[in-house]
Amino acid sequence: MKNRGSFLEHSIRIRVEGFEQEKLLTECVRRGISMRDILSVSEIEMSLTLMEWDYREFVRIAKNRYQITIIRESGYKPAIKKAFRKKSTIIGLILFALILFYQSTFVSELRIYGYEEFTEAEIRDSLRKAGLYEGCSKSIDLKQVKLHIYQDLDNIAWIGVKYIGNLAEVSIIEGTITPKPVDQSKPCHIVADKEGFVEKTIAREGVVAAQPGTFVKPGDVLISGIVPLKSTAYGTPEVDVTERYVHSAGEVYAKVPYRMTYYQEKYKYIKQPTENRTYGIRLEIGDFKINTAKNIYSYDNSVYKERQLLHLTRPIPMHLGFVSIDEVEVTRQERDPSELKNEANRLVRRAIQEKVAENSQILNKSLKFSSGENIIGVVILLETLEKIGKEKEIVIGNPID
Repeated sequence: MKNRGSFLEHSIRIRVEGFEQEKLLTECVRRGISMRDILSVSEIEMSLTLMEWDYREFVRIAKNRYQITIIRESGYKPAIKKAFRKKSTIIGLILFALILFYQSTFVSELRIYGYEEFTEAEIRDSLRKAGLYEGCSKSIDLKQVKLHIYQDLDNIAWIGVKYIGNLAEVSIIEGTITPKPVDQSKPCHIVADKEGFVEKTIAREGVVAAQPGTFVKPGDVLISGIVPLKSTAYGTPEVDVTERYVHSAGEVYAKVPYRMTYYQEKYKYIKQPTENRTYGIRLEIGDFKINTAKNIYSYDNSVYKERQLLHLTRPIPMHLGFVSIDEVEVTRQERDPSELKNEANRLVRRAIQEKVAENSQILNKSLKFSSGENIIGVVILLETLEKIGKEKEIVIGNPID
């Protein structure tokens, strides 16, 4: 049975020269040979297209009465055969396949979802420190990446990393430290959420439990939700004290002390450039890395500079930069007291921003310097007036927590 494939697989365009061409065509149709695009040039010449597997049968029918010339071959089969006969084409196909495979082992794009409190730049910087960035190898340990994020960024409840091709998707769920308020229908105490000296208590509901001047620690009751009751009606006998439970409400203000210690460099280092300089290039292609300048310079102290010339993540990660390394002489000079004080004040402002609650009043502030061999210790003492307290539900049967 003849193979009835498609002309798209492999077809041959031929020129037929000879007499009685109609007779030849009639015999081919009778034998079941498929032909198309028949063009009669003259009484003794025509051209036509037939499938490659019918060519030998066509030649047997034509015998020696006709001269047959192949004009061209078409279809994907001869195209593939022609391509593989060329060594350069084979090498190119192999290189292309290798590039595709090599590209698939690197991260070409990084997307981050779910962040609110942090900026994308902060998260990207933390991921880079962990080894995950655009252009990095996909062979990195994702468990170590997640562990680094948990340790580096506060208030991260969950992080997920997955690869979709060359895309790395990072999903983050930030934690929350906001306690749920106690239901208004349930009794509760107002308890301290930080330590301090009570300055003023305004009890709108409940009984004051911490008088002014009292030092309280987290968890101590400030306004009690257990209100004692005693009958005072005239002529009635005195009865035992009874209690009722209420949902405490009010404000408690306390003086909260803060003590923080920071350290500063006792000396500042001045870098004076010399006339010695080394040039080179830094090239990174995937995991291959070379820096010609670092391989040849021998300075004890130097300043590294780089100007980026090329940076690609597709089709493969590639970086090219022009490098200069300048030799410098380093001298040490003791820092001026005014400079130390300005730096200490900057630390105070940062401490207030990080540690002290908003809308707090700064009552006292002091700095204490202590000198070491190479460092200056700065002890910051702050006293603030803050609103403290949070609701804590009363569990009946355990009235005093």
